[in-house]
Amino acid sequence: MSLARKAGIFTVSRAVTILAQLMAVVVLTHSLTEKQAGIVFYLLTIYGTAQTFGQLGLPDSVFYFFEKLNPSLRKGVALLIGRSLLWLSLAGAAVMLAIAWVGATREGFGDVRLLIWALMGLLLFELPTLPLPNILIALDRAKGAAWLNLFIGMTQFAAMTIPLLLPNPVAGITWGLLVYGVLRLAVSGGVFFKLFKHETAEPLPPGTVRELFTYSVPLSLAQIFWGLNRQVDKYIVQWFLPATFAIYTAGAYEIPIIPTIAYSIASVMMPQLIGHHLREERGPLLALWYKSIRKVTVIVLPLVMVFIVAAEEFIALLFPENYAGAVVPFRIYTLILLQRVASYSNMQKALGSTREITYAAIYLFVINAVLSIPLVLWLGIAGPPLASLIANTFTWWYALDCIRRLLKIKFSEVFPFAFYGKALGVAALAAVPVFILKYMVELPAAAGFFVLAVAYLLVYLVLARATGMVEEEDWRRLLRAGKVRK
Repeated sequence: MSLARKAGIFTVSRAVTILAQLMAVVVLTHSLTEKQAGIVFYLLTIYGTAQTFGQLGLPDSVFYFFEKLNPSLRKGVALLIGRSLLWLSLAGAAVMLAIAWVGATREGFGDVRLLIWALMGLLLFELPTLPLPNILIALDRAKGAAWLNLFIGMTQFAAMTIPLLLPNPVAGITWGLLVYGVLRLAVSGGVFFKLFKHETAEPLPPGTVRELFTYSVPLSLAQIFWGLNRQVDKYIVQWFLPATFAIYTAGAYEIPIIPTIAYSIASVMMPQLIGHHLREERGPLLALWYKSIRKVTVIVLPLVMVFIVAAEEFIALLFPENYAGAVVPFRIYTLILLQRVASYSNMQKALGSTREITYAAIYLFVINAVLSIPLVLWLGIAGPPLASLIANTFTWWYALDCIRRLLKIKFSEVFPFAFYGKALGVAALAAVPVFILKYMVELPAAAGFFVLAVAYLLVYLVLARATGMVEEEDWRRLLRAGKVRK
């Protein structure tokens, strides 16, 4: 299977999974009171924090060590990572309990102390299974990883929506997620046994364990700070503006499907990037890096512009009327996506350097945390997303500079700036007539987002073809994708 096809399959599966998670949140906002939704969102925020702390960078180390070590050692490496994550899940559960105990002191959040126990159990079941999609990709089984992602997304959706039929839906959701964790562990165990049933876990060479943790621990620090960066604004809003927590959480996120495009393609490319690096093939490595950025850019930038233009309509489509205030953080967070045309940390991982990833994550968290508190007091719910935008802009530059130093090239050569600038200009220009349409014509509330999205994408395609942003090969692929195969 070609690299492009594998990337496409995995990206679609991740997009469907993330869409299922987003739709679960939408269903919750329509089915629960604002107070109940706030409790569920806060519990999920705590769980996300603990999961970030508990990984220790181990799932991402799969690609590097599966490529570097003899294939006969892969089962041993996978088992070592799984056992380590099981022990780490115990520490993560303790982190969850501590956060829940403090957070319960805020008005309206007292129930989290009792409900957190079910999610602590979920962590023990889910954390050891996190490396499996990466293992499947590393073993050239992109379809298997895609099916696993789809199972995870659909099961999570069911776990969060079916309990809405119960008398106590908030408690039902926490126990439903625990059932999801049991199912995920069972399915993951079956997949792992099938992958390695004909292999024995050979003893790892001396020093492998130390090398594994030397590689992964810097990644874990980066993941911790990345995770905290995604959640620090929510903790600040929950503390300073608890009454608006549910509304803020509904809009305070980067549309997950869009960055998934770059991250999924980067995950599939990891074995090739690592191979080029280990063979010291800088030219092919850069060529693959540039090509992926160009292809992702012409997809991501117009999608981002759609949500910038139609932010009000998108929030109105998903959430009840009392969530209209979510537009403010949503639009600011969407601006961050303009730089999500590549996975810069994956490139650094492929080059065998993880320390700078940690520094970037620390800078991102510190800048965001330092700016969020004064900005939330000054601007309300617009403050934390603005702080995140400033922090992400700085760390984008820092990541590119680190890659430049690792490859020993000029800063102008580390990223296709000219192509990106042209693509951004075309995407922005296409938004002008759509903004005029939006404020000159009264659109129906339910269909407004789709009308603006279709109008924008049509204008963008015309401009992109006229300016050469969409090449003939891309255009033929788009037309083929639009045909129904018999």
